[in-house]
Amino acid sequence: MMEGWKGDAPLIRCIPFPSFRLSLALVCSLTACQPQARRLLLLDLAQSDPSVVEGIAAPWHDAGYGVEYRRFYPHLTRHDLARYRTVVLLGGREPEAPSDALTLGDLAVLTEWARGGGVVVLGYAGDGEGFLDRWTMNRWLAAQGTGIVIGDYALQDTLPTAAGAGGRGGETAEPQPRALPLPQSALDNAGFEPFAAGRNHVLLVRLPSQALARTTPTAFVHPPREAPAPRSRAAVVAASRVRDGLVLVLSRHALAATGTDLRPSTLPATFGSEDLRRTRHFLDALARWTRRPAEWAAVAPATGWASLTLAGSPRPIAAHPPPLVPPPGAEVVALSQPSPPATDAGRRAAGPGWIGRQGMRVLWTRPGQRSLEAVLAFVDVAALNALATEVQSPARADTLGLRDVWRPTADRLRATSLHWFPATTLDDLRRAVPGGGVPPELDVRGDTVAASCALDSLFWNGALRPAYRALARLGTGRGELVAGVALDVDVVHGSYAGTGFCDATYRAGLRTLGTDSAETDSLEALPPGARYAALLERGLLGRYYDGLERLVAERAAVIRAELRRSNPDLRFAVQSAQAPGDWFSLGLLRGFSTPDAPVLLWTRERQMRDLLVRYRARGIFALSAIGLAPDRVAGGDWPRLRRLAFVEHDGFWLAATVTDSAGRLIRRLAK
Repeated sequence: MMEGWKGDAPLIRCIPFPSFRLSLALVCSLTACQPQARRLLLLDLAQSDPSVVEGIAAPWHDAGYGVEYRRFYPHLTRHDLARYRTVVLLGGREPEAPSDALTLGDLAVLTEWARGGGVVVLGYAGDGEGFLDRWTMNRWLAAQGTGIVIGDYALQDTLPTAAGAGGRGGETAEPQPRALPLPQSALDNAGFEPFAAGRNHVLLVRLPSQALARTTPTAFVHPPREAPAPRSRAAVVAASRVRDGLVLVLSRHALAATGTDLRPSTLPATFGSEDLRRTRHFLDALARWTRRPAEWAAVAPATGWASLTLAGSPRPIAAHPPPLVPPPGAEVVALSQPSPPATDAGRRAAGPGWIGRQGMRVLWTRPGQRSLEAVLAFVDVAALNALATEVQSPARADTLGLRDVWRPTADRLRATSLHWFPATTLDDLRRAVPGGGVPPELDVRGDTVAASCALDSLFWNGALRPAYRALARLGTGRGELVAGVALDVDVVHGSYAGTGFCDATYRAGLRTLGTDSAETDSLEALPPGARYAALLERGLLGRYYDGLERLVAERAAVIRAELRRSNPDLRFAVQSAQAPGDWFSLGLLRGFSTPDAPVLLWTRERQMRDLLVRYRARGIFALSAIGLAPDRVAGGDWPRLRRLAFVEHDGFWLAATVTDSAGRLIRRLAK
């Protein structure tokens, strides 16, 4: 028993979502009284918003675990060894995208955890991100003698099981193979039917008994500049006994297959309730199995323990030892939180009449994609009711010249019943300021990312605000034509997650902390590479990101008020491939939305019904539309999309025009 830890007394603060404090208080009370064997710690090195990891926590909660999520200190401490029996550690996104990463202290605690009889669940990030933590996890797995290796390449399939959801430019994820439970494995109650498991890499196992699920006979990997290589029935979920403990390895995307993920879902648009049941059945069985050590005997034990070797890591691995306890301020949230009770009507914000009658039926177009007449012909065939048109670099000037360029388009659209949304992208705005005067945003390591410094005044006054003014005025003249203004918030790595440390953003965020002047001055003097670590270790990171979100919301609200003074019916639309969960995107949604004028969220994330309710609890009012790729949907599958488009969402959007025959199928997708 560690010093300072007496009996089973919990050291926990529960942070409820505002709309259901009483329900969560009861959850917290029950969680605090649970014995160690029933407590699970969920850590995410990508520091996802709790709404994103709710889906990951749900099967473990239903299996009897009290799940606690510590977002803003995603590292293991000595205290965690005494409090929890099971840890689910979700890998970060480095070096491909900004996030935190495993440390030597984490690996030391993981070793004690597994050898002391605990359960370690490693959920690696895959398919183009998370190489650093996968590399580190592989070295730790080898040192423990587990006989499990995470492969370098994502599994694909010849069958289009991930078809139907489209994103910017119409691109979709490569088809992901389904996983097959193994009836004669140690996990013998997981069913027999194949289930969707999202993105996965090959897991190499020493003995067949370590595999708990395998992929299909048609699966393969496709390394760059090489021919595809078959990986028939490769392991995708594997386990090993380490002394009295258990190590379980699978992708974080598989763990999130029935909920919201950090990235757009690879599940097919026609993924229905029966498919969802199969995936959830496997995850439920997996969670229950970790609570029954007697059933682990069929899993091969670890052999040949060795020293941990981390030479040649892709990036330096932090060497600080594990602290005794998390820093003050790094509280945990009890998951899975009950959804606030709401009827279907109550969960939806009050939208304009055209959305209530038909739902959003949106086409997003780009300059030069097709002629305006060809676009309008497709819109007519597909019976769409809204058109979003990218206007490149509108922030250069809100001038008559810009409006003259777009006047023929505006005049032609006046003859239709379409709702027009002139649009821009964050990537374009980054280049819109003359001379490139906006500095880049910095990530947790102090490295630059392909996004503008989010709270730099030049970004707002020289790019974002002028862009909204210019776009809103493209249709002025003979009556209001512009129904709203749209912004694509995706940047190169998908979002502002793991960023927020450029000079202007950092100084603005520090002012929201309320610390004394001496501490503020010491924090402000830090170089960029030390800023994130200092906030993390002092327990200030959660307050810092909350402050950044609030500042973005305040600035966005100013733009909203200014534009709606001249056009009270103007709407704000945001395109985001994944469900927004970073401080910048959430701040924009808060600032642009009001209860009587919700923001329109065009996303590729399937699971939005409950998420919209949780958004409302934090002051975000939104209506969502799902991105579809019609060329990847079979003709007979269109009726199955109606529930996804008009029950889970408030409509759909397309990123590119397709054939007239596909347009006629889209036309049948009526609300």
